[in-house]
Amino acid sequence: MASAPIISLFTRAFLPAVGALAAALPALANEDTAVAAAADGASLQAILDRAPEARDAVAARATALGLGLVSLRVGETDAARIELRVAGGAKPFRDCDASAGCPPMVVVPASPAGFMIGSPETEAEHGDDETLTAVTIRPFAIGTRPVTVAEYKACVAAGGCAPPEWLEPGGQHNIETGSSRYYLNLGAAVTGPDQPIVGVSHIDATTYAAWLSKKTGHAYRLPSEAEWELAARAGSKTAYWWGDTVPEDGVVRAACEGCGSEWDSKSPAPADAFPANPWGLHNVHGNVWQWVADFYCEDYGSGPKDGSPRLTDDCAPVGDRPPARGVRALRGGSSFYPAKAMRSAMRVRNVPEFRNFSVGFRVARDIER
Repeated sequence: MASAPIISLFTRAFLPAVGALAAALPALANEDTAVAAAADGASLQAILDRAPEARDAVAARATALGLGLVSLRVGETDAARIELRVAGGAKPFRDCDASAGCPPMVVVPASPAGFMIGSPETEAEHGDDETLTAVTIRPFAIGTRPVTVAEYKACVAAGGCAPPEWLEPGGQHNIETGSSRYYLNLGAAVTGPDQPIVGVSHIDATTYAAWLSKKTGHAYRLPSEAEWELAARAGSKTAYWWGDTVPEDGVVRAACEGCGSEWDSKSPAPADAFPANPWGLHNVHGNVWQWVADFYCEDYGSGPKDGSPRLTDDCAPVGDRPPARGVRALRGGSSFYPAKAMRSAMRVRNVPEFRNFSVGFRVARDIER
């Protein structure tokens, strides 16, 4: 008689758990099937988000795809948390609220074996300064799109950044009081909060990154040329992440001279306009030129092979041309330039003080180990 309550207690406690496990088994099997079938980072990130218990299987599949799984510290120092990201999975994170000036970031995977920056001589519009060069790059984070007006102005308001050229007090190009009209004529395309910040120098861009670093406790900076190119390509070897031409398939993918957008040759488009590349980056082609960290040298292959920026102004002569000195690199093209200028390998240069209505930047961030 004494055993009946024990049996009853066992039945009430154990059988529901058995039932729950039995109900979960098909779901677990389905996730295993989904992981095995996943062909890109975004699919794996979606599985991880809905089934965190599939972490090990997701990690293994991500490694097999050349992507990887990253434990990421997210948030300002005192409130940082650990989040999992599939590198190349296109899921953004922010280290502070958008209103506080932090841009959305995504994790870029390490470069695959044999990865090369530059372009082959057979690529249309190939430049002499695009020599194919093997580099090895660690995972890092990069902005999903260029830094916006709202984000940069948060730094200005906090006293961390100088105003852009179009807000410079007493400046010729001040949009309200200056004698120049070219920012004024662009109007909301320059001043809108979701527009890419323009009219900023290389000095301004690095200052903003330093401000973000101090604010969040993470190492923000400008990307190197090699990092920018890896992120822009998102696994592609073509002139643009989508192919070798600007396709006439009804999908507008960028703003450039002849890209087919409403902003072509007129103004910058919103910072997150157009489809993102497979790793979650908008506007790596066209819209606004983007400062990167490096000193520009014509001999691309003479730069660091570990993905770090060239920070020494030591360019050698190329042929009978004198070496470049004191200039920084920009990437990505703009809405005012032809499509050939927005190729993944295209490189241009200017002095670090240069500011213009077609020049902005995006930031990178180290991943703590």
